[in-house]
Amino acid sequence: MLFEILIALSLTAILLSFLFSFLVGSAKMEKRLETARAEITSRALVQTRLQAVLSSLHAGSEHLYTKRFERESSPSLIATFDNGIDPDPAYSGPILGRVFIDEEKNLCLASWPLGKEKKQPWRKEILLSNVKSFEFAFLGKNNGSKHDEKEHVSPLNAALAWHSAWAKSQSEIPSMIRLTVQKEKEALRFAFILPSVEPFVTYTEKKAV
Repeated sequence: MLFEILIALSLTAILLSFLFSFLVGSAKMEKRLETARAEITSRALVQTRLQAVLSSLHAGSEHLYTKRFERESSPSLIATFDNGIDPDPAYSGPILGRVFIDEEKNLCLASWPLGKEKKQPWRKEILLSNVKSFEFAFLGKNNGSKHDEKEHVSPLNAALAWHSAWAKSQSEIPSMIRLTVQKEKEALRFAFILPSVEPFVTYTEKKAV
C-alpha cells in the first residue's frame, strides 16, 4: 500500500513539473507577444500621425522645413498643417508643428496655435520612446542648388534627388519623405507620401510592340 502511494506521489510530482514548465513557457510567450504588439502599435502610431500631419500641410511660405536647434543631435522638422477641428478652438485649423527628440529620448510632435507661439501653451505628443536619433530624407528636384543648411544630396537621376535637409527658402514641398529612427538595438524606417504641387514622379504606360 505504501509503495503504491509513493508511486502515485511520484507520478503526481512529474505531472505537476510538466504543467509548471508549460505554464512558465506560456507566460513567457505571452510576454513576448505583448511586447511585439506594443511595438507594432507604436510604429503604426508614428506612421499614422505623421502621415496625417504631412498630408495636410497648410499652403503658404515656410510650410515645411528642417532646423537644427542647440543641444539637439538631430535637426527638427517644422511644418504648418491643418489640424482640423479641435476641442480647443486655438488648436483648430492651421497650427505649427515640430518633430524632435526630447530630453527623455522620446520622438515627439509639439504643436502651437499659428502666430501665437509665445502666447499659448504648447502641446507635446510622444510618438515613440527610447530613440537615440533620427534623420529625414526628402525627395525633390535635382537642381544642384545648395540650401542654407549643411545638406547631403543623393541624386536618383537628372530630375530627382534625395535631400538630407529642406530649407525655408524652398517654395515647393517634397513629393516623399523618408524617416529613419535609430533605437537602442534597431533602426525603424518610415515613408510618407505628400500632396506635392508638382508631381516629380510620373508613371508611363509601356505600349506593346
